[in-house]
Amino acid sequence: MKKNLYFIDQGLPNSFSGGTALLSINLIKELRKNYNIIVINTLKNFYNTKIIPKAEKELRNHKIKFVRIEKESKNIHLKNITIFNFFKPCYFNHERISEIKLFINKLKIKKDDIILCLGSNNIAACENLDAIKIALLEDIQDQVQLYRTYLSINKYNFLKKTIKLLMLKVYFSKYHNWLKKITNNYDLIYTYSPFDYSKIKNKINLSILPCPLDLKNFKKKKKKIFNISMFSSSITQDFNGVRLLHQKLLPNLKKNGLINLVKLNLVMNIPKKIPIDISEILSDKDIHVVEFNKKILDDTDLLFYPSKYPVGVRSKILHAFSRSWFVATSTTIKKCIPELEDDVNCLMSNNLDILIDKIMYLIKNRKQKNYLLKNGKKVLNNYLPYKSAQKIFNDLEKII
Repeated sequence: MKKNLYFIDQGLPNSFSGGTALLSINLIKELRKNYNIIVINTLKNFYNTKIIPKAEKELRNHKIKFVRIEKESKNIHLKNITIFNFFKPCYFNHERISEIKLFINKLKIKKDDIILCLGSNNIAACENLDAIKIALLEDIQDQVQLYRTYLSINKYNFLKKTIKLLMLKVYFSKYHNWLKKITNNYDLIYTYSPFDYSKIKNKINLSILPCPLDLKNFKKKKKKIFNISMFSSSITQDFNGVRLLHQKLLPNLKKNGLINLVKLNLVMNIPKKIPIDISEILSDKDIHVVEFNKKILDDTDLLFYPSKYPVGVRSKILHAFSRSWFVATSTTIKKCIPELEDDVNCLMSNNLDILIDKIMYLIKNRKQKNYLLKNGKKVLNNYLPYKSAQKIFNDLEKII
């Protein structure tokens, strides 16, 4: 008889919203070969109302059980770090942790059951649960905040940015110790990210779990328009990239007489409150905001990701390889996907002008660069879902 494995996540795993949700659905489809999977959704409205019914239907189609939290507080976010609180670090929301604990306790998880917790809130809530415990860490937040501040454009002047970075360093000075504390009672600890691993390996006994992405054959339709897309769950996560697309890539397309052959897509949710300059960019007739759906996945030819932000694993690049898209990104991203090589499987440079020149050449000489697509798919041989599941199977055998 199969053991129960409770997959505890903030949202429901699905293949419709990309990112971690896509990795999760790929992983549990492999894990169910050895275990009886029960998905536990601890944040009711983690995805928008359009995604949730699709995610529920997908799980039912795969005959995967799921349970969703019924009630949750409205106050789920931590306070912003300011000059008034940076010296009083708080890395989690106590109310949220209490709610998750109450919810999990109702499930009557047994001692010989397995729980796999994603994200620090779930890990902290389940740290004292009497079961076989696996922690899968989220992007480490000290690096998230430091890099986002360091890479910010037009938001801070030099002095303000320096002060903000110093405040963040003080605020997160005990963050790695806190991660160690909440994972101390876990039997296995994983991260998807080589970069994150390098930052905390001396503090926490963890290992890298291969990022689970399916390798499928997608037939690209011949079309006149070359679609360049940027993907993010929210535009707030990549204001800088959107500005670079508008200020650098778009003018070069016009200068090279390619604008009528190219469509620029922003595949991301747009909240009501955004900076004025971002609002102006979105009103540009050459910028197209589109929903994440099958059509844009089929239409996209190139993923534009100029960010020098290496935290996490950047699953969007691996997803691009799986869809036979070209990838244009910064050299820094090699820190989280070591297999990336310029002009071997992607276009890559930390100099944006050089990167854009490479894109211009690609658009004009696409057939000459098709080897990038073939080599991109080869990268995925290291990230197939069965390899991720097999590592978990093997590691569990050593402790059960």
